[in-house]
Amino acid sequence: MRFCEKLRLKRTQAHMTQEELARRLGLAKRTVEGYESGQFYPRKREVYTLLSDLFGVDRNWFLTEDEPPSPADGSRGEAEEVLSRVKALFSGGSMSESDKDALAKALMEAYWLAKKKNAEDGDV
Repeated sequence: MRFCEKLRLKRTQAHMTQEELARRLGLAKRTVEGYESGQFYPRKREVYTLLSDLFGVDRNWFLTEDEPPSPADGSRGEAEEVLSRVKALFSGGSMSESDKDALAKALMEAYWLAKKKNAEDGDV
């Protein structure tokens, strides 16, 4: 997967417009359009760091292209996607503080229920 595809994927998963992403990165919308169209890549390395922090992925994920996925990428990729979406909900958008608290609580409850089920199934 190329950088432009990864950027578009993460931006759309976070339900962000190109304009919103540009604002968060301190760039022009035209720059983000250029990144996503594959016309050019970020010249400054700190853009990759900003993107990795914003979307909750390893910086190297944006820097590497066309590598076959490793067997461990499946579940980790899913977890990174969920985490990225949760971070986007918490940092941007219009969620109230009580809704954020309720979501965090629900995530913890889901974790503990899954852990309990796995223990019962002998998968620990």
